[in-house]
Order: sequence, then C-alpha cells, then structure tokens
Amino acid sequence: MDANPGAPISAEPAQRVDEVRPGWRWMLGGLSLVLPALFFFRATFSSDVFLAGDTLRAFYPMRAYWASRVSRGEFPDWFPYDGFGQSFPAIFISGVFHPTTLLHLVLPLGVAVKLTVLLCFPVAFLGTAALLREWGVPRAGALFGALTFTFSGYLVCITNNPTYLLPASTVPAALWGVLRFVRRPTPARLTVGGGLLALVAFGGDAQAFAVTQALGVLVALAEPVTAPGTWARRLGACLLMVATGGLLAAPQLFPAAGLLLTGEPGARSVTEAQYFSLHPLRVGELLLGPFLTDPVGVRGIPEVAVRKLIFVGGFTRAWVDSLYVGTPACVLALAGLGASWRRGRTWVFVGAWLLLVLLVLGSALPVYGWVYQLLPLWRPFRYPEKLASFVVLGLAVGAGLGWRRCLGPGGSSRAVIVAGVGVAALCAAVALGEALGGVWTRGWVLPHWPDIPRAAREGLSGNVVRMGSMAAGLALACAVLAWRPRLGAGWLVLQGAALFLENAPLYQVSPVEILETPPPLVARIRALVPEGEPVRVNTVVKAYGAPPLAGYEFRDRLSLGQVAVLAPDTSVFWGIESAASYLPGRSTRLLRLMADSRRWAGELAPRLSTPYSVVRTEELRGAGPPPGGRVVAEDPLFGLSLMAHAQAPARIHLARPECVASLDEALRRMLAPEPFAPGDAIVECAAPLEAGAGTGSVRVTRESPERFTVEVAADGPSVLVINDAYQPGWSATLDGAPVPILPANVAVRAVAVPTGSHTVMLRYRTPGLLPGLWVGALTLGALAVAMGVTRRRAGKGSAVPSGASG
Repeated sequence: MDANPGAPISAEPAQRVDEVRPGWRWMLGGLSLVLPALFFFRATFSSDVFLAGDTLRAFYPMRAYWASRVSRGEFPDWFPYDGFGQSFPAIFISGVFHPTTLLHLVLPLGVAVKLTVLLCFPVAFLGTAALLREWGVPRAGALFGALTFTFSGYLVCITNNPTYLLPASTVPAALWGVLRFVRRPTPARLTVGGGLLALVAFGGDAQAFAVTQALGVLVALAEPVTAPGTWARRLGACLLMVATGGLLAAPQLFPAAGLLLTGEPGARSVTEAQYFSLHPLRVGELLLGPFLTDPVGVRGIPEVAVRKLIFVGGFTRAWVDSLYVGTPACVLALAGLGASWRRGRTWVFVGAWLLLVLLVLGSALPVYGWVYQLLPLWRPFRYPEKLASFVVLGLAVGAGLGWRRCLGPGGSSRAVIVAGVGVAALCAAVALGEALGGVWTRGWVLPHWPDIPRAAREGLSGNVVRMGSMAAGLALACAVLAWRPRLGAGWLVLQGAALFLENAPLYQVSPVEILETPPPLVARIRALVPEGEPVRVNTVVKAYGAPPLAGYEFRDRLSLGQVAVLAPDTSVFWGIESAASYLPGRSTRLLRLMADSRRWAGELAPRLSTPYSVVRTEELRGAGPPPGGRVVAEDPLFGLSLMAHAQAPARIHLARPECVASLDEALRRMLAPEPFAPGDAIVECAAPLEAGAGTGSVRVTRESPERFTVEVAADGPSVLVINDAYQPGWSATLDGAPVPILPANVAVRAVAVPTGSHTVMLRYRTPGLLPGLWVGALTLGALAVAMGVTRRRAGKGSAVPSGASG
C-alpha cells in the first residue's frame, strides 16, 4: 500500500487526463449500472424481491409505515407497531430522511425496496472509483478497487439488511468528499462532503457515521504537508467538515440523542453490544472465500454450523454469510504493502485497518470491550460485525493503491510476483492439508461437532479444498499477469469472476407474494376486531419453522414462517400492532416486564390490552391455555394457534389508581404473586391521587397515531389508562389545560381525571426533531450563501478592465 496516496503529483495529472478524455466518466457510469444489474440477475430479471433477514422483519415494515403516512400528508412521529410503540425518527435505523424513501411514494413496496437495494451498488462503485482516482490510482486500478468493494461478500450479503447496506455503500463517496475538501477547501466542496457524510447517517447506522467521520479525519491528516502552516489549516478543515456533516445530519441525530439520554435505545451492556461478533476463523474468508456456506440449499451459513463451529457473541446466525473480497485483491494489497513498508504513512493506514479487524472480532478479543468502557459515546452501538464493511473497504482501497504502486508506470511488479507466489503457496497448503490429511476436518470440525452428519462434513471439507485450490490458482495467475503489466483487463476478469462465483449465489430473493398474502391468522383476527379499531398481538413463538413447500427455497420458507407467526414487525403489513419488540427504541420499562417470559405471555401482556397471542400448538397440548385464554384459530401448516385472552381490557379505559412512589415499587407490585384487582392501575404518583370507583365510559377519536381525543364520563375520580408505551414526547390536556402523564402499570401511560365529563387530548412530538430540522435547514442555508458569495467574488475577480489589454 502506498503510504503517500494523496501526493499532489498524482492527483492533478489524473484530473487533466479526465478532462481530455471525458468518455471515461461515461464508461464508469455505464459500468456502475450494468455490472450490478448483471451480478444480481436473479433480482434484475424477475419479479422476485429481496426478502431475507431484517429486510423482511425491519426494513419493509418501516418503509411501508413511512409510505402509508407520508402519502396521506402526515409525518410519522410515532411507530405504534413495535413493543407498545416508540418514536419513529428517534430510531436511528428508521432512515426516515434518506432520499430513497421517496421511491415508496410512486412504486409498490417490493419494487421500491428492490430498487433501493440495487441502487446501493452503483453508489458504492462510483464512490470507490472516485476515491481511488482522487489518490491518483490509474483508471484500471480504480475499476479494480471499485469492483472489489462493490461485489465483496459483505455488501452482497448485507442485502439481507438494507438498513446497513445504505450507509456502507455511501462511505467511499463520503471519504472522497472529505479528501477533496481538505485538498482545496471551498464552500461547494464543503457542501458536497458534508452532505455525503450526512447521507451515511440518514442511511440508518449511527456507528458507521461515527467511524466514517473518524476515518475522514485520519485520511485528511495523513495527507502530505506541503508548506509551513499546512497541518494547522488542515486540522481546521477537518473539524469544519466533521461539524458540517453533523449539522446537516441534525434532523436524524437530535431525535436519536434525545432518546439516548432517556436510556432507552442501543446496547444495555457490553455483552449485548457484542452479540454479533466475527469469529477469528472467518477472517480467512477475505482471502479464501465463504468456506462455511451451503450455497445451494440454505444459501448461506447454516445456523447449526454457527452454533457448533464459530459461535461467538450471542446469536446463532451469521450477520453476513461471506466476507470474500477476491484473492487478486488480497495479492495486490499485500504487494502494495511490501513495496511501501518503509514509509511511515503506510503504517498509519495499516494500523487503522488492523484496529478495525480487532474491533470486528468483538467478544472473541477484549479490544471492543475496552473501547466500550473507555468511550461512553461508543456504548449505544451494537454488533461489531457491522464494522466488517470498513475492513472490506480497506482491502479494496489497499488493492487500488497496490495497483498504483506496483502495476502503474515505474511500479514494482516484483512485489506482486512475490505476493502472488506466497499467497498461492499458503492457499495450496490449506487445500492440500485438507485433501490429504483432513487438517480442517480433524483439527477443528470434528472436535467442535463430533456428531456432524456425513453430508455436512463432506460439504465443509469440499469447500475448503475447492476454495483453497481456486485461491492458489488465482494467486499464481496474478503473479503471471505481473510480468505483463499492460494486461490490466486480465486482473479485472480474474477479480470479477472470483467474486461472481463465490458471492453471487449467496444473495436471497423471494416471491413477492410472501409480502402481499395475509397469513391465515390475520383473517381470523380481523373478523374478531371491529373495523378501524387498533389491535395488538403478542407473538410467543421464538423459532420459525420451514416446512416443506413445493417451489420455495429454504430461506423463502423461513420468511413465510416469520410472516405466519406475525413476528415483529411483519404485522405492519396487515395493520396489526405487536406487543413483542424488535426495534431498538423500545421502552426499558417494557423490557423489565418481559423478563419473565412465561408470565409476560400469559398474564402481563393481556393485562396491558393485548387480546391475542400466537403460540405453538404443540406447547398447548400438555399444559393447555393459560387462565383466561382460549384457542380461536389454528394454522396447521406451521403448527400455530391463535389465543384470545378474555381478561384483556380495552386499549383506553378508566381505572382506580393505586399510587406507588417509584418504578421499582411499581414493578414489585406488578409482579407480585397475587395480581391486583382488574379495575385498578398501579400509578407512579408524586402525590397521592383521589381514588374513586374507576368506572365510567370513554369514547376515543383517533386523528393519527400521534394525536387522539378521549371523551370521558367518570363516575368518580379515576385515571384514564392508555395502554401504549410510556415514553418522552407525549403531552396531555384535560379540558384544554395541560396535565401530567403518569407511568401506569410500569410501562404504559395514565392521566388523572376528576368526576364528570371531560375531554382528554394526547399528542406526541419527537423530542429533538424540530430543533434538528432547524439546525439542518440553517446549515444548508449558510452553505448556500457561502457558495453564492464565493461565486460572486470569483466572477468579479475574472472580469478584465477594458483598457487592460494595451
């Protein structure tokens, strides 16, 4: 890797050649569209849609909700469908301000998400190529690096979670924007760079935004110093860029910060923060390929393989199924390092990359835990494996810079030959060791999985032999090509073929009818609930079955299972709220009630107005339904039963208050062996409340999820219980006068009402949203003014006086 990638002598000639040959830009733009369309041919040329993993469980529901609200001219402040409700803009992953949300106003849900996913790859391709060209990498090298990052295993497999694909694909362009501004600061470049940084935040990944900001500073400060005072000015430019990116992203950052200050979102312990950690064995995938996958049946790493062979963290599934960046990319990055190892800046970038690798390993090493303890602002972040996108990008950039250092004019092709032969020897040793001596099988697989089925053992062994052999062949081909530096097309063909063969089988597309066909239990729920009345269902099922279904792949059947059990938040598609929680902005009060899962399902959730629950039919055969529960529908295909809970009260009702002084006392009372009376509510009161019968009538008029009115006729002093999450941002008025909202039954809301007829109005506004919008708008306005002033001055400076020519 070249330690001096930003030297002015390399950047300027590249720019001048582009001006002479503008066809390069047209070719680059065309390739950025054609290559992803061909790589993802199973999505491009069919009606199937991306549906695996959190694409189904989180991304689709959030986008569907956004579109349903915005299409009616409403802004979605409150999301009622997950865990009794939570703030929608404050959930960072909602991506409520990302421009791709606009696609949902004109396209069907499945098509809009498919296009959103596919557009990420041209963005990644163009951003990586632009970044490498800014560092003076030749065109072929820039194409090679762009190909490496765009079709890396991480980006291809994270199509199972577009929330993290969107920011990951934008990072190279953001770093390009930072580098351009630092080299020649202008208001226009500040606007572009700051906007691209903000776009990373709007994608929905706070950690990626923070790391991108840090990498931008590192890249800028590592630029060569050309004159006295340059470093100080560069530091000022870095700080200005970081501040601008943060200010432009304020509409997303401020609500998230407001929720963070309440202690609601993010990781609640260092253990939870590291649930998705990368096992050290998987680092080898970068070079060899996804040797743990079943590319035909499961189209990924089977959960049993995760549990037995690479379990680390807390989940039994992999975040992504491949990290492969292509053996040729690893050879070039290694060659560039070998050719530049004496240069200090090389080790700055290598050190940053190694730190990212250590962080990605999460709980396998103590490094992530140290950072968690030392940096309080790091604590809300979760899942170290997300950082693998930066590891992959580092190798792609390293490969591009290695091309410049070794294959460019005057380059050190010998370094590529040495690296190619060395990598080939290593990969051949891996393949031969397994083929002849079963090193992988006997040394790791059998000790960790003694009862492994024969087919699985042969598949894992075959993967290592095949991928090791292919990697050795690719590395030798790289060494051969290094003798002929002009054969740049050969490198591109090798790299593209390697990435396509190993990564293309792993992305998952499914029939769109999975999104559009209501499961059997939905029809029964709708038949039991009055039209227009909100209803909440608790899904008790934790594992989703995949029964044999003709015409559906394994992952398709898993998706059908998730939809069938109304797993949060798939119930959004049918307008049904979920008492279970999946999104990160859920109430910590609610989590404390959920700690006893059995009692939560049979008693507490129904007490908080959850009239239905979905359970496994086989679990009811022994113990039977809980008290007050009865089975009202079944889904024999997936072995599910829908239970109705007769004791569930109305969503909004009057109750007799029982005052307690604190949350802990309320929790003890709520969880006491003897439940409190059905007409009572445990209310956290600063002062005692007058308690009457807690009876009367209510009539609810719902204008939107954020605003509704309740006409109350109370027979005596009571509390109006609203069985939705108690969270900051809600306000209430009683007959037009502001009144406090009190926590009731630990997790929901209550408003004290006196005897008689009254009007209670409740309204929600996302804390921090309005200030964030103002800050973002003012920042954009200030940048526009600065650009206008700069242009005006430039125009005056270029004007030539009429008599100057003589």
